[in-house]
Amino acid sequence: MKTKIYFYIKRNNQQALLILSFLLTVLFISSCKNKKENTAPKILPFDEAIEHQISFLEVPIAFSVEQIEQKINQAIKGTLYADQSFEDKQSDGLKIRVKKVDNIKISVKENVMYYSVPLHIWVSKRMLKTRFFGKKIEKTKEIDFSLRIQLRSEINLNSDWKLETQTKYTGIEWIKKPKLKVLGINFDLAGLLESQLLQKKNDLERVIDKATSNLKIIEKEVSKIWIKIQEPILIEKKISNGTWLLAEPIQIEASKIEGKDKKLFITTRLKTFLRTVVAKKKGEKPSVAFKKLPSLKQNYLLNSNQNDFELNLRGELPYKAINDLLSEQVKDTVLIVPNTDYKLKINDVEVFGSGKQLFMKLQITGDVNSTIYLNGTPRFDSLDKSLHFDNFDYNLQSEEYLLTAADWMLKATVKEEIQKLLVLPMDNYIKKLPNIIQTALSKGKTGKTALFDLQDFDLLPRFIQVDKEHIRIYVKATGKVGIEIIKL
Repeated sequence: MKTKIYFYIKRNNQQALLILSFLLTVLFISSCKNKKENTAPKILPFDEAIEHQISFLEVPIAFSVEQIEQKINQAIKGTLYADQSFEDKQSDGLKIRVKKVDNIKISVKENVMYYSVPLHIWVSKRMLKTRFFGKKIEKTKEIDFSLRIQLRSEINLNSDWKLETQTKYTGIEWIKKPKLKVLGINFDLAGLLESQLLQKKNDLERVIDKATSNLKIIEKEVSKIWIKIQEPILIEKKISNGTWLLAEPIQIEASKIEGKDKKLFITTRLKTFLRTVVAKKKGEKPSVAFKKLPSLKQNYLLNSNQNDFELNLRGELPYKAINDLLSEQVKDTVLIVPNTDYKLKINDVEVFGSGKQLFMKLQITGDVNSTIYLNGTPRFDSLDKSLHFDNFDYNLQSEEYLLTAADWMLKATVKEEIQKLLVLPMDNYIKKLPNIIQTALSKGKTGKTALFDLQDFDLLPRFIQVDKEHIRIYVKATGKVGIEIIKL
């Protein structure tokens, strides 16, 4: 009985040894395989996109008064008023023709324009009207004289962005006074005719108001800016299929018109969303449904001294673009571990997202031949304008592997050396941004008629967010902007 039990146990021990030997062989093969490839980390859910903030540009637009003078003088020519009958206007017995003989001069102060209108006036006065033996007899006297009529207009903008004036007569400056010679005696008629002209002043006031409202100078230029800002701006085209800056304007406000230093100023505030998009195909320009210029919203708190802007840009930096940059900077880099004889060559590098973190897949050869995964959180450094990875470390699977295969790689010095390589310089991109915006605004017809000036451009990061296909970078840019119209 004892003998039988002994052989049974012995036989089972032999089977157990065979099973154990098999398991060890499998584990060994698995271990050897892990030296080549670590298990890729699981992709975790991503956070929802942060609510995008509105950007605004306060743009003071300056119009030269001389240019407005030129436009008004082109609009007001020749005869301004003609009364060709003695019988109209309650039979006043006057015929009058008013003609502009020189350019209208304009000066400005605050929101008031002052006009000096040089006129030549011809008057025919009926002196006698009678009938003699059924025959109509009239005697008339003709007088001509010159003067400058002084007018003033408070200028505002209506909801259609057109100049709105309320012109009022303020006085007369005589150039050549009207005189009538009767029986060899000269009579000064300045006082009499001035009172007559006062009855006609409403006609001249209406002519000035109509000419001003038809200029459309502000509506024209603001509309150009509104449309131009919606044009996609190409930021870069070498790394990705093309990264474009898009503006989606939602509102535009304007201040009261101000006049100083022979110029008229109006400050507009453009509210818009700013974002970047990457083209799906090489050279493909994003399609845009252009919005028309909306009605004016008055904002009297704006003035020409507040020419600030605040741009809140949501940029999407694709992993493809990051990996292309890293490939140029890191690929085939040989890393000599400090204070050791160990060498590593980075054959390839790839970045991808998972949850709130970025993962880096490194294919390395040398003293270790394997694929290593590291994870960290992205951070934008505003000092050197570069993208860094903080809390940088090996992921759990890579750490377990390195503990058995190359524990020396776990040392801080090794991680630091690798981390130094994984820095994305973005200073060129950041430095180019104000010039890109300025150049884009200055292109085409708008650029030929306006000077755009961006000053004190400062860019600060706000948030960085990991997404499935991108790193979202939220940045805030502040500074000053000015636009001066050089040709209407």
